[in-house]
Amino acid sequence: MPLAPELGKLPEIVGSFYRAGLIKELIDGMLRGETGRDIVSDAKRLLRELESENQVNLMGLENMPRNVGCLIVFNHPNMDTLLPAMLKLIVGINENSGQQMKLAMGSEIPMTTENYVGKRAVPGSVSLLKRFHQMYSNNIISVPNTEDRKDFVSGRTVAVRKIMRAFKENSIVVISPEGHVEDEGVISRVDTYHDGSGKLAVLATKVGISTVPVAIWEEDDKEIEVRVGQPFLISTFESNLAAIEAMSKIAQIMPEKLRGPFK
Repeated sequence: MPLAPELGKLPEIVGSFYRAGLIKELIDGMLRGETGRDIVSDAKRLLRELESENQVNLMGLENMPRNVGCLIVFNHPNMDTLLPAMLKLIVGINENSGQQMKLAMGSEIPMTTENYVGKRAVPGSVSLLKRFHQMYSNNIISVPNTEDRKDFVSGRTVAVRKIMRAFKENSIVVISPEGHVEDEGVISRVDTYHDGSGKLAVLATKVGISTVPVAIWEEDDKEIEVRVGQPFLISTFESNLAAIEAMSKIAQIMPEKLRGPFK
């Protein structure tokens, strides 16, 4: 069973945090049980470091609903592309509308994958990420992703409640329907999408919350593109089809060669 691609990027990501002067602060914060840390401020610091090597181009912020909640869905390239893209989006949305995002993030680091779907957690990663997510308690919603966890069902139920509360508070929630990192930046096949993401998109539509597609890709070795598409309401109540519909909207604003099953 192959290692999850995210693991190969961890040393590079840690190096970026170190150069941005964040490593000591974050370790100290986790040891102290810090909560409510300002994610926008940290995003700006880390983005300055990352953009010294890769320019991140963000377009389409005018498509973001203002003063209301929404659900952002994005594709999942490798972390060296995704991390600067998400930081740019966090900073861009905050500067554009004053809003902050709530990121629905896996509460473990996947160690292995089987046919892109089966996952196991890196030993100790659940405890580590619990402390990390707790630091950004205003901006991260932890979601268990490995089914062998005892809290898999209860943890995901709690996450859904937090997301629905966020919508009522006019917050922006961010998820990725893809169940794994893309292969060479190409959108993954439809049978690997997170069913839970589709369920959230359906729930959002039922309460009148728009879904906003965000496409992320590497244009060349030095440029990362982030495109915000037009808001839409999911047209189906079937969660698997809703996840596919969300990914199809993302594909429409990506280069044709990266659209995978949606070419």
